[in-house]
Amino acid sequence: MKRVYSFLLLLAATVLTSSVQAQVINGDLNHNDNLDVEDVTLLIDGYLTGEAEVISNDPFAVDNSRIVGTWYKSTTESITFREDGTTDYLEGYTYQYLPTQGRVFFFNSKGKPVTTLYVPFVTDEFLTVLPAGSDDVVCYSAIQPVSISLSQASLKMTPEEIVHLTATVVPSDAGPVTWSSSDENVATVESGYVTAIADGTAVITAELAGSTATCTVTVVSKTYNNGYEYVDLGLSVKWATMNVGANSPEEYGDYFAWGETKPKSAYNWSTYTLCKGSYNTMTKYCSNSSYGTVDNKSVLDPEDDAAHVNWGGTWRMPTYDELNELKTKCTWTWTTQNGVDGRLVTGPNGNSIFLPAAGYRNDSSLSNAGSYGRYWSSSLYTSSPYDAWYVVFNSSDVYWYDSNRCNGQSVRAVCP
Repeated sequence: MKRVYSFLLLLAATVLTSSVQAQVINGDLNHNDNLDVEDVTLLIDGYLTGEAEVISNDPFAVDNSRIVGTWYKSTTESITFREDGTTDYLEGYTYQYLPTQGRVFFFNSKGKPVTTLYVPFVTDEFLTVLPAGSDDVVCYSAIQPVSISLSQASLKMTPEEIVHLTATVVPSDAGPVTWSSSDENVATVESGYVTAIADGTAVITAELAGSTATCTVTVVSKTYNNGYEYVDLGLSVKWATMNVGANSPEEYGDYFAWGETKPKSAYNWSTYTLCKGSYNTMTKYCSNSSYGTVDNKSVLDPEDDAAHVNWGGTWRMPTYDELNELKTKCTWTWTTQNGVDGRLVTGPNGNSIFLPAAGYRNDSSLSNAGSYGRYWSSSLYTSSPYDAWYVVFNSSDVYWYDSNRCNGQSVRAVCP
């Protein structure tokens, strides 16, 4: 370490007349465990330059010790020793700020804690440091930068729901996080656990050492139609939160042949109620005489709509256009929810529904469960009226397809 010793010794022996208030403080700068003539640092204009040392064998002793602090943030930061800009480098010294205990630990180049200092005053850039048991300010020192981030930047919740936010702090031992809510009538927070109270928006803030991170919480009460919950995705219709026949968003629910309203054990043409045992003997919803009795119906009547018959009210199956709106105007994210694979479908307004990858039924077999989802529309595939339109998805794609009406597939209901 390069030093201008003669200049420092002159300072130590001379009364300084500069307008800058200066003071000479001894410290073991050459790390030889002794105080020699070369051990000098300067306190200039209220900011201490130099290194943290104690003159004692006891690293935590205060009596008979002189503590020299620093105001650097890294071991290679340039430190000005003189008014004329002469600089040197401090090597091997670090410190740790612990706001929980109000202390700063200084470590020497051997990693030995040299003393314990208390912090009575803190700003964004500097902290006031005193030795234990003393009322005299020893130095100002730069605070180690602290950053904080949260596991989620926004949350959609319903009243009484509880979600745990986790805070990541760098450095990890910087101290405990202080949590607060901008509106405790909407949401409260304790140790990162957010509890939704009532409809509205609140900002949850995590704070530590002047650094903050926030999460915007929107609380919306559940909404129901005839006892079944729906979500407004910002589209032309509201969407149910679960499949027909299910008790939760993750359950697969029942499987329905297109135009039938009850699940059954086998799905094929011989069991299909809207034909006479084959794909070309349709008795309803037919636009081509080659496939049965023509009635030119292309959308299910209420009595043949599985959603309306099973849930009542104004519930029904989505039309092609309504299901296409869901497909094209929403974001479809492959995910796992409570152990079930499927797609999280997020509407233009930020609200979401979960569609489980429930597969489909043909004859008595369940196929592709966990890897594909197939959801009926109420619209006939008129080019081949033995088929109907549905949306299919897997982990990599979402697309339209037409399927034999006799297959058993999922139904997700809509309402006005």
